Amino acid sequence: MKIHHAAAGITADLTDPETWASPYAMFAALHQADGLATIQYPVIGKCWLLTGYDDVVQSLRDTNLFKNDPRNAGAKDPQDRWWTPKLMRAFNRTMIGADDLDHKRLRGLANKAFTPSRVRQLHEQIAAITHQLLDEIPLGEPVDLIEKLALPLPLRVIAELLGVEEDERSAFHSTLQGTLALSSPLTMLTRIPRFFRLHRFFEGLLERKRAEPQDDLISALVAAEEEGDKLTAEELMGTVFLLLFAGHETTVNLIGNGTLALLEHPEQWARLQADHSLVQPAIEEMLRFYSPAIQTAPRYIAEDCTLRGTEVKRGDRVIPLVSAANRDPQAFDDPDAFDIGRSPNKHLAFGGGPHFCIGAHLSRLEGRIAFQAVLDHFDTMALAVDRSAVKWRENTPGLRGLQTLPVVFH
Repeated sequence: MKIHHAAAGITADLTDPETWASPYAMFAALHQADGLATIQYPVIGKCWLLTGYDDVVQSLRDTNLFKNDPRNAGAKDPQDRWWTPKLMRAFNRTMIGADDLDHKRLRGLANKAFTPSRVRQLHEQIAAITHQLLDEIPLGEPVDLIEKLALPLPLRVIAELLGVEEDERSAFHSTLQGTLALSSPLTMLTRIPRFFRLHRFFEGLLERKRAEPQDDLISALVAAEEEGDKLTAEELMGTVFLLLFAGHETTVNLIGNGTLALLEHPEQWARLQADHSLVQPAIEEMLRFYSPAIQTAPRYIAEDCTLRGTEVKRGDRVIPLVSAANRDPQAFDDPDAFDIGRSPNKHLAFGGGPHFCIGAHLSRLEGRIAFQAVLDHFDTMALAVDRSAVKWRENTPGLRGLQTLPVVFH
């Protein structure tokens, strides 16, 4: 995933561990450069990069110029290849790859099932799971916070939400692991068996929910209907896959990245300990400062235009880099400062416009409960290793989270 801006002399590779660990100097250089940079992605090829806050906001809200479905911009769908797993094709036929009335229909049906009230009903379960996980963490001994909290919490919550039975959750977890390691065509090909296994798992789950519906999200999606319209089998599969990652991956990275930000800024941790009412704004600042997602889904240009002085053609792909927009000095005062009381904080961690992340309310709820529970359980926390030993997960397109986070609690 190579970034290139010829005029500004900027060249970077997001698969390089050093660049991936700290891309913010590169983002700052791109903010100052005239014109657009390009990035070379596996499978979909060359794309234009949008890094400025206003440019990214425009790409998220201007649905006349920026399309999610390439066919609406005269382009070919890069997913229409014979070797693309059915689950990936289904994923790109969901609301994330739809425009206008198609998107409104799919989002409306999904919203009937994935409601804020359904998420709120999970509050007690999320709190119980969180406290159970924290109770198992020994005091004074190094533990990996990703393994002990950031990963299992949202995994158990989304399994509960989707209606995955207890005896299926181990298989569910092992099948899910590794499906996002898609940094090159080669790794895409090596992950195809995982996608097939995940597809078969959800096929069986959907079949059981049709036969014996229960009070869970998949049963609600199967039953969702609007003016006689229902989700097709492919749309159901893709929507379940979308909700799985919207309700899981973002939270893993929010908890891990947010904890690292607090550890790097002990004065902000002390401030949070002294005033628990700052938990909610702290979460918003974590989302801005170390955004769980580097980018949104690609957009496709519907007509020839000029963006930041660069001529862009109909059918061209653009990538809105929300993580770069969240560090734009034109939108945020002192953007490289971590300030848990920052206000206003109109970050774009969950995107924006009609494609605003459908899992945002779940991720925020899990984050709020998790950090409040950490404050209640422990007096102090510290890194158990040197900061340079903390590694970011590599080969996770669109997402940015930690591989491990060794910490010690007292």
